[in-house]
Amino acid sequence: MPGMGDVTLSAAQAAFIEGPRSVYATGRDAARRPSLARVLGCVVADDRRRVLLIVQSVQARQVLRDVADNGALAIVFNAPETHQTLQMKGRGRCVAPPPDAEALVQQRLAAFTAVIAPHGFAPELVHAIVRGSPDALTAIDFEPQALFEQTPGPQAGRRIADDAR
Repeated sequence: MPGMGDVTLSAAQAAFIEGPRSVYATGRDAARRPSLARVLGCVVADDRRRVLLIVQSVQARQVLRDVADNGALAIVFNAPETHQTLQMKGRGRCVAPPPDAEALVQQRLAAFTAVIAPHGFAPELVHAIVRGSPDALTAIDFEPQALFEQTPGPQAGRRIADDAR
């Protein structure tokens, strides 16, 4: 079982995370009440030990509070066309978004829209649900500490070893 900060994403996992995915971050407050926010974009660090998560400040307000209070986060990455799903648990901290955050969000939104449009989702609907209003963006610097296979099926919930680098 990997220890704190020992998780290094494989190249394939990093590529999956940075692809056109439906991504959610979940936190919890001191009373263990959950919070949830859509992640608009992700950038995996070169060493594949950290992930920068871009969120909308207003929509993610409670998750950001929870991260500031205790740092605990779970992130779910889902490929809607196949239902392939990866879950990461770890620690996060709020940071300023990079200067190109809005461009990254728009690029990821366009890629995600292209993936789900053939399934009957109009681009206007996708933009309204995913990006919503053009409110300010915030970033979370996330350090994965555990990875789990969450694709529906017999392997769902299986911890993924971090030796597949």
